[in-house]
Amino acid sequence: MLLDTCHRVELVSVDRGDADAADAPGIHGRAAVQRVFEVVAGFDSAVMAEEQLLGQVRGAYEAALARGETGPILNELFRRALRFGRRVRSHARPGTDRSLADPGVAWLLGRVPRRSTVVVAGTGEMGRLLARRLDDAGHPLILVSRSAERGGALLESLSGERHRLVVGEISAAVVGEAAGLALAVRTRRPLLTAAGLGARRPWVLDLSAPSAVAPDAAGRLDHRLLTLDALGARSGGRRPLGAAAEGRLRADLEDEVESFVAWLGGRRAGEAVAVLRGEAEALRRRHIERLRARASLSDEQLAAVEASSAAMLRELLHGPSVELRRSGTDAATVRRLFGILA
Repeated sequence: MLLDTCHRVELVSVDRGDADAADAPGIHGRAAVQRVFEVVAGFDSAVMAEEQLLGQVRGAYEAALARGETGPILNELFRRALRFGRRVRSHARPGTDRSLADPGVAWLLGRVPRRSTVVVAGTGEMGRLLARRLDDAGHPLILVSRSAERGGALLESLSGERHRLVVGEISAAVVGEAAGLALAVRTRRPLLTAAGLGARRPWVLDLSAPSAVAPDAAGRLDHRLLTLDALGARSGGRRPLGAAAEGRLRADLEDEVESFVAWLGGRRAGEAVAVLRGEAEALRRRHIERLRARASLSDEQLAAVEASSAAMLRELLHGPSVELRRSGTDAATVRRLFGILA
């Protein structure tokens, strides 16, 4: 699974594929499971337990599920991680920052005049949060979106009729109307350039990753620009989780990881046992059929051979099956050891 968020692009995998490849990329095994739980819980975010992250993860998972891109292991992992993420957020203290949108909007509101026009670019989870916080503060908004559908839906969710939607890019004319800009977009090229600024130097909050502000515009704005990295490094605000609650939840996270690893080991061992028993039963059946074809045995004698060979196989495989379940050996190892074709 690829984790692609504001400050990370990481590949996590339960297996390396080639266990002997020392340079296999990404995070593997138990560490990969723990990483998923940490990210979904919000323990690795600039704002601990940030509220929009859980919705983003759930949306990405549900989209992958609908496309048939997940399997039983990934489904179980996300079911557990999302459940734990909801539990973490239920412990957040009222009145604390629950998103980077909170300290970001606070910074912007402390600098732009009251009820002045603000441009909000982006209709994702963060963009919607920014727009609603600024709407609640009484600012007329110019929403900028490349999608008329998403932009229109956000516009309709806001109060009053003082807001409007611009479909496309941020132009110098739009910048000229605003005292501030709030950017939360996913783009591979800058959205705001020096040419787009024109003669203006508005206050700019940029929560995009990578930054949506071109270097020439950033130089022009100087201290009037607050980026995602700079915001994450700023102190202030009350932490959503108290120290005691955070300690308990981090201990609970370790328990959740251990529980999933145990579930995964049991599932793997079950597959390994099934492969071994299936191959052994197929071999027994082949020999019974050969005996049936070559020997002149009565139905009663064949039934006795059938029952005796089945009992012998069960007794023979009991010990190895117990050991496979105890050790968590996977099906691939069993196939390799016994030369079983997949």
